[in-house]
Amino acid sequence: MRPPDAKCSRVRTDDRLTCSSADAIAYSCAEEASGRPDGIGMELIDLTLELGEDSLSYPGTVSGLRTERVPFDAPGGTLSTLSRLDPHCGTHFDAPLHFVPGGADVASSPLRLPTIVVISATMSPIPVDVLPADLDLQGRAVLFSTGWSRHAGTPAFFHGYPFLSLPLAERLIEARVGLVGLDSPSADPPGDAYLAHRCLLSAGVPIVEGLIHLSKLADRLSAGARAWLAAFPLRVRGLEGSPVRAVAILKPLHADST
Repeated sequence: MRPPDAKCSRVRTDDRLTCSSADAIAYSCAEEASGRPDGIGMELIDLTLELGEDSLSYPGTVSGLRTERVPFDAPGGTLSTLSRLDPHCGTHFDAPLHFVPGGADVASSPLRLPTIVVISATMSPIPVDVLPADLDLQGRAVLFSTGWSRHAGTPAFFHGYPFLSLPLAERLIEARVGLVGLDSPSADPPGDAYLAHRCLLSAGVPIVEGLIHLSKLADRLSAGARAWLAAFPLRVRGLEGSPVRAVAILKPLHADST
């Protein structure tokens, strides 16, 4: 157990996990014999917002993406350039460097496929008691489904959104989670001291914001599927954030018998 005064310290995660059932919690369990997806009977759920010229970046007042066509002498060919890409636009990954001086950037963030837990939460800030005491979260991707992604693509997405309470962030660190994600644009409210960001990132726990389709994923997990999260940032040195193509890799319950 972590000492009480050691809040938000760096922790080591372990990807081989066990889990127990809990009411209203969708979960998947990676056992010793099948701790990674094997490609047999797998399904994919795309958890990523689509980006375009009209995509807004946090805090919802600036364009996050701008593309230009480049002259190209190949017949029928198309060549584009990104003249602007905000690292925190759309579904994106926050590395420790975002709020920890000298912390890991996106290029040095380890590549992992953590098992997924989806927790439904409608209150804001999201309270610590949404986490059941009997569920093992060590090394796992804990994703909070708030329903806020219904506002994605509109200015309303950036106003009044659900965010993490500091006690919740501290409990996630105590539980030694591997990653935290949510379907709102930020883990903290606008203009705040970014306490949840600082807590999680100082402990080496990355954050993925702007996820979609978490309720669909929760339904599949509740039906007995197991799932792993793939959410890899671009390998760009010195960046604290990066867009990701976030995907849930699911193994349905019946796939184990085939």
